[in-house]
Amino acid sequence: METVLVLDDYYVIEALPIHQALAFLLEHLPPWLHLIISTRVDPLLPLGRLRVRGALTEVRAADLRFTSEETATFLKEVMGLPLSAENIAALETLTEGWIAGLQLAALSAQGRPVGQLEQFVDAFTGSNRYVVEYLAEEVLGKQSDEMQTFLLYTSILDCMSAPLCDALLTIEQREAEPDPVQHADVLLEHLQRANLFLTPLDEEGRWYRYHHLFAAVLRSRLKQVKPKLVPELHRRASSWYEQHGLLTEAVQHALAAPDFECAARLIEQVGLPVGILEQIHTVLGWLKRLPDALLRARPTLCIDHAVTLMFTNQLEAAEARLQDAERCLQNDVPADHTCAILGQIVTVRGNMARFSGDLARCVTLSQQGLDLLPETEVIFRASAMVNVDHAYLVSGDVTPAMERLAAEATAPIRASGNLSATLRSFTNLARRQVLQGRLHQAVATYREAVQMASGPGGVQILIDSPGYSFGLGDVLREWNDLDAAERHLMQGMEEIKGTLTVDAEVITQGHIALAHLQQAQGDYISALATLDEFVQVARQRSFVSHLFERGAAAQAQIELAQGNLATASRWAGASSLFVDGDFSYPQEGQYLTLVRVRIAQGRNDPAAPFLRDALVLLDRLLHDAQGKARVHSVIEILVLRALALDAQGDQSGALTTLERALILAEPEGYFRIFVNEGEPMLLLLSKLQATHRDASGYLQTLLIAGGLHEHEPPATPLIASRAAPTRSLQPLLDPLSERELEVLHLLASGASNYEIAEHLVVAVSTVKRHVGNIFSKLPVNNRTQAVARARELGLL
Repeated sequence: METVLVLDDYYVIEALPIHQALAFLLEHLPPWLHLIISTRVDPLLPLGRLRVRGALTEVRAADLRFTSEETATFLKEVMGLPLSAENIAALETLTEGWIAGLQLAALSAQGRPVGQLEQFVDAFTGSNRYVVEYLAEEVLGKQSDEMQTFLLYTSILDCMSAPLCDALLTIEQREAEPDPVQHADVLLEHLQRANLFLTPLDEEGRWYRYHHLFAAVLRSRLKQVKPKLVPELHRRASSWYEQHGLLTEAVQHALAAPDFECAARLIEQVGLPVGILEQIHTVLGWLKRLPDALLRARPTLCIDHAVTLMFTNQLEAAEARLQDAERCLQNDVPADHTCAILGQIVTVRGNMARFSGDLARCVTLSQQGLDLLPETEVIFRASAMVNVDHAYLVSGDVTPAMERLAAEATAPIRASGNLSATLRSFTNLARRQVLQGRLHQAVATYREAVQMASGPGGVQILIDSPGYSFGLGDVLREWNDLDAAERHLMQGMEEIKGTLTVDAEVITQGHIALAHLQQAQGDYISALATLDEFVQVARQRSFVSHLFERGAAAQAQIELAQGNLATASRWAGASSLFVDGDFSYPQEGQYLTLVRVRIAQGRNDPAAPFLRDALVLLDRLLHDAQGKARVHSVIEILVLRALALDAQGDQSGALTTLERALILAEPEGYFRIFVNEGEPMLLLLSKLQATHRDASGYLQTLLIAGGLHEHEPPATPLIASRAAPTRSLQPLLDPLSERELEVLHLLASGASNYEIAEHLVVAVSTVKRHVGNIFSKLPVNNRTQAVARARELGLL
């Protein structure tokens, strides 16, 4: 017959012979007898051996805690409390599912008006009378004097280890005890065995914490019995943490002491690194607790405060703190220290200029910062170098010479180990490559950033980077991969909403790119709504005026694309753009929109000077773009020039210009830059096809996508040996361009780089670049692998 023997309250047994007798019974337990022991403390029995043999079932504190569902059922159905889901969740968090704690909370809440329950939950802590009485009687009062002292002293700690607890139990306290005091590791082990509201924080049993309510009761008791000791305990904890390199915790206890001088010294060491690791609000909270006079007297603290204010989009307050830092610099401050402080100040101002969209000022101030900052200022120098690397967005110069200078300037960033700055330098490089017309290389750079971000924390930094999402999304839009583009661009929009401070240039880029995507999808209403949203964001974040002008130009372009010439003309008339006015690269997009408006006006009124003005302006823009190697701009300018010439009646010139644009665009797979111009461009492409019966499949793809010649067979390819699928039909995330398909077929025929160059009438270096792109996209390491992989994918 099965028999169950229950031993309740076993923890009261202290006689060793009884433990030994029970252990003997367990070793010789007959199969029909089962033993259940109820105890608050682990019994002195061979538990380890029983576990290994599978003869032990344990129900511990974690198993007894109420789940969320059980908590809700208990409070609402058993105790009859009409609590909201939020209030129930709050009580569960406070009590950690401790059933007695929930019971005490419910008893305290009973009889209160429904309107006061939420206030009660918010105020329910370890100071609650029922909680205090229960824990004082049932737990604290049953401990030895030594254990009570240990519990009270260590209650100030959010987490504890034996060495840290020993640091709080000073020599003076130990001498005051009549009996020899045990070390903290012994006491912690006893607390764990006794299940006295102690939760281990690691598998090794080094770090622990008290139950939240129990800790609150202990702290309340400590303040009652030894109020003068509390600051001293916090000072000891701060000192121990500092000695062991745990400066964040050291700051917390120094502030709790409160020892503001010590806290200020520690924050100067750790404030900026902690803030950069996305704990901005933690550092801001520290600084707000310091006396204002102390903070304003220390330039490093002023700068740290300015950085945290900047990253929470409080730019005016940040500037005020930078001015405080400048006032701190006295004549007796060493010159080297003064230079370092001034370098930090101008670098922070450079960042603030970047966040508001004033890139010219950002670059100038950041260069000043680099001139002032010593090499040891790694964080500030990395920030300044990334800012200076934005110079191409001011000048529009992406020539090889400027690219080499930029590479030399940013090399230290990648060597610094600053992952955030490094990833920003990669996304910046990719955007430069887009301006150079190297779309495939830009995507490869984004991929390199993904690989670099594969380490701890890196992926999240990259995922949370709108610059990455917007940049890659816009390239995919240009390639007409609209679904993938939408995913990236919408992700970037979500990142903006969840981030307090984002570069104004990045926000502008993202909204305009999304509007262009929505235009490509035929959703003009959403495109205009996106640009309206940009205006709201720009006002909220105090962007500089020229970004508003870029947004207005984008709106005019969308209006024009859907036939609203009158609205676009009003924008052109109200703008400050003139055919012979001063031109700067940041205005290029606005000038190109003006050209589109003038072309449309010229079609309606050929006798007016609109088309002539458009061509004059395009010549100026083309000269600047070609001189600064902006192939992306050159293609767009040539597209518009072809349209202007066509509207003027110069069809021969239009087709010649359009062919130049296609030659530049085809290797990189440009698509939307043609199709977005609508029916006039598609008709012009059709005329070009009619005059070039040997036109490439690239031209045919553009026409089919635009809705023309959709029932006609593809034109005869330039190279008879090529019969590969177009980009849109390739089973590749990043399809091969038409030119790369040509090179691939010639590779398969066994042609050397020199022979391919002769056949295609290009330089050998160009062939090598195409071969490298093919290897990267397939991905393979040599020609043999490339041909084999291409055959597997049906490309040959």
